[in-house]
Amino acid sequence: MSIAEEKIEIITNEEWLSSLKTRVAETKWEGWCTDGPTISKVPRIFQEVNPKAYEPKMVSLGPYHHRNIHLKAMEDLKWHYLQKFLGRNPGKSLEDYIEQIKKRELLARMAYSEKVDMSSDEFAQMMLLDCCFVIEIIHSWKPFVEIKETVPTFRTRLPMSMHQTVGKGTEAVQNPNTSTRYILPAIARDMLMLENQLPFFLLQTLFDSAYPDKSDLLKKHAFEFLGETFMNRKMKLASDNGDVYHLLHMLHFSISPPEKNRDDGEPFAFCWPLQSMKKSRHQPKDDLEGTDHQTRQLKWIPSATQLMEAGVHFRKKEKATNLLDITFHNGVMEIALLQIDDSTETFLRNLIAFEQCSKNVSLHVTAYAAFMDCIINTAADVALLQQHGIILSGLGDGKQVADLFNKLCKEVTLDYEKSYVSGIYKDVNKHWTNKYNQWRARLNHDYFSNPWAIISVFAAILLFGLAITQTIYSALSYVRPPN
Repeated sequence: MSIAEEKIEIITNEEWLSSLKTRVAETKWEGWCTDGPTISKVPRIFQEVNPKAYEPKMVSLGPYHHRNIHLKAMEDLKWHYLQKFLGRNPGKSLEDYIEQIKKRELLARMAYSEKVDMSSDEFAQMMLLDCCFVIEIIHSWKPFVEIKETVPTFRTRLPMSMHQTVGKGTEAVQNPNTSTRYILPAIARDMLMLENQLPFFLLQTLFDSAYPDKSDLLKKHAFEFLGETFMNRKMKLASDNGDVYHLLHMLHFSISPPEKNRDDGEPFAFCWPLQSMKKSRHQPKDDLEGTDHQTRQLKWIPSATQLMEAGVHFRKKEKATNLLDITFHNGVMEIALLQIDDSTETFLRNLIAFEQCSKNVSLHVTAYAAFMDCIINTAADVALLQQHGIILSGLGDGKQVADLFNKLCKEVTLDYEKSYVSGIYKDVNKHWTNKYNQWRARLNHDYFSNPWAIISVFAAILLFGLAITQTIYSALSYVRPPN
């Protein structure tokens, strides 16, 4: 190598080292380490089964889907909502709201798990538009102003600007019933996407400025909006919800299991992969002994049809506290009603992804999904639960419901020992391993699984009885021959 080439290499190395030092100096690591992000991109391994379950359909909120061209109609509408929002409090100007966001910009950026590649002004504008849009959408559902708005029908809840932007031009304005009933439920769905969340402290800050006397109503009415539009039911917001990261986190608070079963364990403790449970699920029924017996008790229970054959009775829990309320006592399993429709998979997948990607969040929805995955293997299991009023499905055949739960927990992890259903796993397996219940299950499975088998059993018993009777008469005729 010549002297000139050596000098060029030295200069190149110095430039490279200088760029490395600059990058290290610019990296803000301390803030990320202390609290960690609360709004994550859904890992690819979770998206493989159904990527559309994590994608917004109507509106982009936050940076992850900000430039999606398919959501541009709502981007234009956000400016109308910003204009309405600025009129809520005449004492606050646009500059005041921008200043509030700028003061909290670093915290807002750190709420996202991936670096937000936007300038300070662009980021502040996005947050202002998105936060004001969410607040005004909720306002159109449950007004916070002193003068109550009359909401006689669903269609009048849709602001006229929304009809104009999303509907079919002047036809939608003249006839609001045209192609608009799906809008609010679709927006509510998008507001519960993990990748579509906004830091709740920003929503609360802007809301407090616009409604200084109504600051306590944001959580309450946001929850009512999400429950009644997306979930089609009235739900009560938990009083001990603590610090809320975002709207999805707020909903996660509301469906915590009963206190006596609540999972308060550390989410990042050692976790058993659910794939191990899948392998053990198909082992022979009586293969329950061995060194891994205690581990299996916490990772597997028989399916609903198998448990029914072993004498377990299923009932719908009439006074369930929420979706996760499950009990097992004296051979009776009570499960809260689960209404399944096109949005159920999206709802559960985003809650599970939130649990899997967040610190200090209990994994009770993951535990519930794993439990339902255990007791639902086939369409027959779904039919059994439907028969007892536990599942109300709008998907069609039972196979679709079974496929939903069988694929829901792919690649997720769960600490079974700290799961809120760990006691149920133990009690069910204790019932299942009872010799009498095993004998009963085998008898039901082999001889009473269908009408023809039952007829065959009774026919065999009848023939056996006739054979015994004939033998007795033959013996009596031999001992006491006829005269």
